Amino acid sequence: MPVLAICPYCSKTIKIERIPRVSCTDCGTEFGFAELQRKHLLVDSRTEAAELVTAKEFFTNGEFISASEHYKRALAANKNSYTAQYFVLLCDIYMHEADNGITGDNEYDAMTAIVNMVKQSLIVLSHANITVADKLTFIHAMLAETKVIITRRLTSRSDLFDNDIEKYRKVSIDDLTKLLDLFKIDRELIMSFSPEVSITLTEIVDCAIKTCYKAVQTVAVGEDIISPNDDDYRRISALCNELCFFGNSFSLDFNGSSYSPDFSQNYMLNEKVLSRFAKFDDADKLNAKKLLVGDIAEYNSILEECVKALKFTYLNCYRSLCSRQVAQHAQLFYNGFDLLYRLLMPRVVPVDKKKYEVHVPKFADIADWCDILTRFLVDAYELDEVVGKSLHEFYERLLQIVTEYVIPEMEKFSKFKTEADRLAFQKAVFNCACCCAPALHKYVDFSAEADKTRNKLVKICKGATEGFLLHSGLSINEIEQSNFFRPILQISTAVMDEYNE
Repeated sequence: MPVLAICPYCSKTIKIERIPRVSCTDCGTEFGFAELQRKHLLVDSRTEAAELVTAKEFFTNGEFISASEHYKRALAANKNSYTAQYFVLLCDIYMHEADNGITGDNEYDAMTAIVNMVKQSLIVLSHANITVADKLTFIHAMLAETKVIITRRLTSRSDLFDNDIEKYRKVSIDDLTKLLDLFKIDRELIMSFSPEVSITLTEIVDCAIKTCYKAVQTVAVGEDIISPNDDDYRRISALCNELCFFGNSFSLDFNGSSYSPDFSQNYMLNEKVLSRFAKFDDADKLNAKKLLVGDIAEYNSILEECVKALKFTYLNCYRSLCSRQVAQHAQLFYNGFDLLYRLLMPRVVPVDKKKYEVHVPKFADIADWCDILTRFLVDAYELDEVVGKSLHEFYERLLQIVTEYVIPEMEKFSKFKTEADRLAFQKAVFNCACCCAPALHKYVDFSAEADKTRNKLVKICKGATEGFLLHSGLSINEIEQSNFFRPILQISTAVMDEYNE
């Protein structure tokens, strides 16, 4: 009477007769019946079936330790019991999950265990010599459960994300790196050509990509804006690209461009800052109409938050994973323009009747903001060519402030007679040059069309830099040694480059 056995050479399940010498029907190798007995390679189907029934009862009741013991006995009765092999490893995962949670706080390497469970079960399955239909049924069921475990693990770290974003990134990168091995399993072995299997694998890919998008997010924590470091950003981007590759290989309908980051925190901060500016202007309409700032202390308070909002916006524009063509990204650009134009605009404060103070940002900040503005303009222009209009409106407003307040301040001290007047002249001319610097292509390298207003500002900037160099009373060496006035040399060079083009 034939019995089931496992070939000691190819590990396949075969039917053999109880005779001294037999040969494998798969690989053709000859071996002795006694060798099979000695190596426990005869299949005890009755014991296997009984143990599987008992194990299932314990598993259904969540008694994973007892279930595991009975699944191990079933596996001992049949080394090619793919069901027993799968559940032995699954019980181990569930036991560790129950003991230690799924936040990555323990030493148990859960993701490696999950991927290994699938791999080992598929290897045993390939040796079992069962029908294709039975294989497909098992693989689909196994992957459905695997998807639940992986999804729960990747999405159940909200507290870690809220309280320790850097650790969240580290744990996510580690898990996703190991998860890639699941998608690298031989397609024939995992039968990914089957629609049922490919759909489940695509759903796991989908969850993993969403985790990438979340892990790479820039977030506000208290007063800090926390963005991934260069290495984390590079690794998460690479992981996302690989996952998109696998998603495309599993499904023709997969679209890696359909994912969007969560910019809600950024939107809220931008809206808060822009709303504060609007309320500030509305509360003092007379000054706002004259382009004056009445309460400079309050305005500076808004500007401090504006700097934070701009940093948040810039990092989300260039440290997130979404395409710049999506609407969510476009909104960040438009918010960014509003924030930048507020920061770059000089603040004119009335101190007495027809007497004003001009407050100009540090030139290092102006240069940095101009770099950001250039990048925003160039990239946003691909979405909306009207962005050039917003730049023109900024120059119109800037020219009005420079003409009405900055130049008169400069001219007032042009014929200085005292040392105090000379110092006031130096500052006024320097401020004028700094105010006009955003009109220079050296700093804002974007031209959608010819702009006469911009040209006027360049001309004013030229006059200011020449006036400073000729009449400030400072030598080039003294200017170079001055921490405050040194930028006038950079601006002067940029002006000369403008006229030499």
